[in-house]
Amino acid sequence: MPKKIFLSLLIITTIFMGGCFAADQSASTGSTTDNGQNTGNATKTYSNNQFSFSFPAAWDIIEPKDFTSEIPRETLVVVRNNIKNDTFTANINVVMNDLQTSKSSLDYAKEILNRQRTGLLDYKETKREIANVEVGGQNQETYYTEFEARLNQTDPVTKFVQTYAVKDKAGYIIMGAYSLQENTTVTDQVANAVKSFKIN
Repeated sequence: MPKKIFLSLLIITTIFMGGCFAADQSASTGSTTDNGQNTGNATKTYSNNQFSFSFPAAWDIIEPKDFTSEIPRETLVVVRNNIKNDTFTANINVVMNDLQTSKSSLDYAKEILNRQRTGLLDYKETKREIANVEVGGQNQETYYTEFEARLNQTDPVTKFVQTYAVKDKAGYIIMGAYSLQENTTVTDQVANAVKSFKIN
């Protein structure tokens, strides 16, 4: 998997390890459903026994069976833009951490944001809004956030889009990442994918 996708996965998992345990990737093999659109905005839905989300139909899916050893164990699936970029290829990933105690999705979001704020370089939050995420058929309050950051000085500043959900003692994060120079079509696609996230 290219370094530019690995970077976004490393950022998300590096910040979460305190108080969390590694997830089991084996549960995440999923299926896709074509959402029936015939336009440039066509989407598919990725779903498995844990979660689902919609993403651009032309994008590539990478599941745990295809992960290299560099991919953090907490990662359940990666979807990446089929149009590669020399500096950073837009991607969406889902991670799951086993939590020591159950908490609300909103409290989990606050915890993660606090870790990111102190653990990432050049962190700049550009949007935070209350959102609802469906968990087991019920809406839970959480955050939808957008921020810019880098893991170390040699990495480019990257834009991240996230939402957060908790079911029982499992904390989920769906994160989109893209270059600051990415076109608005792709940035909107990433935002829509993150906002479509649901926990079964």
